[in-house]
Amino acid sequence: MSTKSKGPIIEKSLLPLFGMNFLDDHARMIITDPKIALVELIANCWDAGANRVDITWPDPAPAIMEIKDDGTGMTYQEFVDRWRELNYNRRSVQGEDVIFPKDNQKSHRKAYGTNGKGRHSMFCFANEYLVETWRDGIANHFTIKRSTALADTPFQIIPGVSYSKDGHGTVISTELVKNYLEVPTVHDLIGSKFVIDPGFHIYLNGGHVELYNLEHLSDLKIVPVDNFGNITIRCIDSRMTGRTSKQHGVAWWVNKRLVGEPSWKGFGEETYLDARTIEARRYTFVVEADLLADDVNEDWSGFKDTERFIAVRSVISEQISKRLSELMHDVRKAKKIAAVSAYKTDLRGLPLDSRYHIGKFLDDIQSRVTVIDGRVLEATVEVMSKLEKTRTGYALLEQLSKLDPNDLEGLHTILESWSIQEARIVLDELGRRLKLIKTLEKLVENPSADELHDIQPIFEQGLWIFGPEYESLQFMANRSLATIVRKFFKIDMESLDTSRRRPDFVALPDSSIGIYYQEAYDERGEVAGIGKVLIVELKRGGFKISRKEIRQALDYASEIRKSGKISGETQIVGFVLGTTLAPDAQERLQEGANTTIYPRPYSTILLQANARTFNLQRKIEEAKGKQLSDPEIEDVLGIPDQGKLFH
Repeated sequence: MSTKSKGPIIEKSLLPLFGMNFLDDHARMIITDPKIALVELIANCWDAGANRVDITWPDPAPAIMEIKDDGTGMTYQEFVDRWRELNYNRRSVQGEDVIFPKDNQKSHRKAYGTNGKGRHSMFCFANEYLVETWRDGIANHFTIKRSTALADTPFQIIPGVSYSKDGHGTVISTELVKNYLEVPTVHDLIGSKFVIDPGFHIYLNGGHVELYNLEHLSDLKIVPVDNFGNITIRCIDSRMTGRTSKQHGVAWWVNKRLVGEPSWKGFGEETYLDARTIEARRYTFVVEADLLADDVNEDWSGFKDTERFIAVRSVISEQISKRLSELMHDVRKAKKIAAVSAYKTDLRGLPLDSRYHIGKFLDDIQSRVTVIDGRVLEATVEVMSKLEKTRTGYALLEQLSKLDPNDLEGLHTILESWSIQEARIVLDELGRRLKLIKTLEKLVENPSADELHDIQPIFEQGLWIFGPEYESLQFMANRSLATIVRKFFKIDMESLDTSRRRPDFVALPDSSIGIYYQEAYDERGEVAGIGKVLIVELKRGGFKISRKEIRQALDYASEIRKSGKISGETQIVGFVLGTTLAPDAQERLQEGANTTIYPRPYSTILLQANARTFNLQRKIEEAKGKQLSDPEIEDVLGIPDQGKLFH
């Protein structure tokens, strides 16, 4: 006879429990910061389509606080459905737009709420609160209690009485027992967080609260942000408006509500002004960015780091910095004059061009570092003066003293034929070209080189390698044509850091492709489209080019032609560069009369590059090897001093 073992009784399902700190983690600042909590409660009234909000605020506490609005109100079922659901998605249920009461139709209004966390705001002031809400002739009462221990729900909803009541609206009230704010603080907070709207009025203890006015005298500018829309920037000068704004700094507004706090320190790393200066207390910038409605943090303390916000922030930062530079031109000029005056004796001994460079540096540093102190500028002048004196005087004398007599004679010959400026232009250009050749020599033959994609942009200045006609500065990289090739390879531009940094060339795992063009002109000398397209494809070191790669280059050249970006007469010339060429890739390929692809090994390209720079690379290396030296003296200099041997 078999026996069955008795085990523990297994429940059908085990429900999760909520810890007493769940709401603190879930709603965060909304139920811990009284300023955020109060603004959220008023925002709920806005979302309810209210025309009037009456706030009863105790003075002092503890006492009853109450927020009453004449919005749409809720039925019994609407309240239960919305209050019971955690992370209630307002937009999916009610839409993005505010729904107004039938007898109180207002202009279009965007709702602030997205996830329903704002309804927990009353828990910032007490662990229990009351709700009365009415519409369609019926009012309902509810008591909301926060769980203060481990429980199967973070809060309880206890239905109360129902009765007949005309109109519509909602009243939320509690005894304020924690996180009390003084009445003047509440008044200023409300007035600074919402913009004046003809259909929205707030009263505090019976007195009307004047909301922030964006329409008073200001300098307004509409700024476009590529791919996203327009942003409005207002520059307010308190001297011109006859009033002192309490929102000095940069204030970001979304749908008539302030995001975060106004500050001269932006949401990124930038700092526009030192808040202690007179100018910082004079100007205010208001950024109206309604297009960022989906990018605001849940508690409206700032923005999420979305692609859209980063793009907007970059444009706004540039615009504000530029405007401040214009507004503070006289201030910066005065600081500069004061700094220069302190060291005019030192500056007087410098040549004209050195004084120019110091002055330009002072302008640049004030433009970039808006909070720089006058004493720092003075120190900058002192240091720069010493550096310029060394660079232009003593250093030159020291260099001349070390020259061989034959070199001095050569320098004399050069200066008889060239001015310093002419010689510098020629040598700078040759220097850039020789540096490009040295870079290519190090990387193009190396299969493990990671810098392949960094070489491609250099070719924008190195097209001269392919022939005299490409010496022209008219050849430049083309982002639009590169996009066509990127689509040909089915590359998602956002998936590659290289594509985001340099969208004017195509980055592939084993190669990179640069697209360059030259404009065409008609008989009147007007631009008439693209006259010639140059394609440069760099293969990774060790890559052997076959006919397949040349054929592929013809294919995306064909895609460019089919795109309609160029005409049928536009010439397309391509170079596919690799370490070696396969037997089937020795000859160029043509498609029609105007498309030609040339395969080239890097060794040939380097020979061409050296030939076009008159083989100066080799000559310079040979000249360095011929420098004169005394072996005995060099040996002595290589022996450490006796005293130093024992330290």
